[in-house]
Amino acid sequence: MLRLAVLGHPIAHSLSPAMHRYALGSLGLKGSYEAWETPLEALKDRLEEVRQGYRGVNLTIPLKEAALLFLDWVSPKAQAIGAVNTVLSVEGRLFGFNTDAPGFLEALKAGGIPLEGPALVLGAGGAGRAVAWALKEVGLEVWVWNRTPARAEALAEAFGLKAVSLERAREARLLVNATQVGLGDPGASPLPPELFPEAGAAVDLVYRPLWTRFLREAQARGLKVQTGLPMLAWQGALAFRIWTGLLPDPRGMEEAARQALEGE
Repeated sequence: MLRLAVLGHPIAHSLSPAMHRYALGSLGLKGSYEAWETPLEALKDRLEEVRQGYRGVNLTIPLKEAALLFLDWVSPKAQAIGAVNTVLSVEGRLFGFNTDAPGFLEALKAGGIPLEGPALVLGAGGAGRAVAWALKEVGLEVWVWNRTPARAEALAEAFGLKAVSLERAREARLLVNATQVGLGDPGASPLPPELFPEAGAAVDLVYRPLWTRFLREAQARGLKVQTGLPMLAWQGALAFRIWTGLLPDPRGMEEAARQALEGE
């Protein structure tokens, strides 16, 4: 029986259990997927538990960057990004991967979001790093903004990108909110409405609420928009493939996440 989990803090309202239970059921696999409350200081001990009895886990805020220290092997992609969101446990060894980056690109493709730059990534944490790296890999000009300018500058220097002021958003053709601004607060947005460009697309990785102020204002400006659920589903499906060799239907996983969200 497959034992899987998601680790993070806070984690009680994670949509990952609903998605992965759908994945297990749809593929006829017997297993469980739990949500483990794991503050940063508990990560090392939690991963030792994974090492002993689990096939794998997902990692979310605030663990993606810290986990690299505790794994036996990390994929070159995850090393380059500096963040791990998927851990595979095999015979007592822990292997780290990043499915956020490819999951983000697959979600854009599935949603018909054009890959046109410049792209402005708001946020320089684990998710922002994965998105910025993915967009650079497909050849876009990528700009980074962070509330703490030093973090944006460090990321830009590490990846060969450009750290910019928020005002440059007007010139971007793809905006990605990889901050937590808007999470649980429908009135908050990382971008003042007057700074939205006149054309392009906007993606918000926040999905609680599903329609954030950032997305609503982007749509009002005529931009093509995408919620955070497609990326959540795709990164989950790619993680599931790492654990099992099987790719579940990302659309089914997205619908399972949507139903769980609506049921709250």
